[in-house]
Amino acid sequence: MEQTQTDRTLNRIPSRAEDVAYDTRAKLSEAVATVQQKARDAAQYTHQRVQANPWTAVGIGFGVGVVFGALLALAVNPQRGYISRVL
Repeated sequence: MEQTQTDRTLNRIPSRAEDVAYDTRAKLSEAVATVQQKARDAAQYTHQRVQANPWTAVGIGFGVGVVFGALLALAVNPQRGYISRVL
């Protein structure tokens, strides 16, 4: 029995899909490795900066905490926010 063009194409599809999946997995692994390295570099840089300026780091952490707390308080109860008390 002779194979038609369609049969030959259908036989090649699984092998092509496998190749595409392999290439995609390789690219994804490379991207993950790049992101991991950048995260390690950022963590190391942050550690060095905090070690060099500990009080500055404490001040920045305090300021971020105050801003975050204020935003959280407004989100939880917007009727008691600063603007409604002024008006």
